[in-house]
Amino acid sequence: MQVYSVWVPILWSDGKVSVPQATKRFTDERVSHYWDRNGQLVSEYGRVLQIDGPAWDIYLLYDRDAEWKEHPPVPSFWMDQIGAAKGTPFEGDKLAQRVRELLEAAPAKAAESR
Repeated sequence: MQVYSVWVPILWSDGKVSVPQATKRFTDERVSHYWDRNGQLVSEYGRVLQIDGPAWDIYLLYDRDAEWKEHPPVPSFWMDQIGAAKGTPFEGDKLAQRVRELLEAAPAKAAESR
């Protein structure tokens, strides 16, 4: 499992200077942190997820076959804290359950591809 945390300037208090403190929330070695100063990724995910406006405070899950090409792929599951009409409201327990399901399915898919 790999986790990507992308920090973007959405609120007035969001700035590159805030990122080092924010990254302390996620200290697991599988988490890679990125700063998206221009908000390109949140705009792109707004399009991919069919949200009006930027897609921020979102949690995206992909299975092992997901491929990033010209545009990000549609996630296999996603949640948000922004009240997006098409998203599932964020619930930590439900997200954890979906992560477990993807991790349990991964060995089976790996074996099938051999």
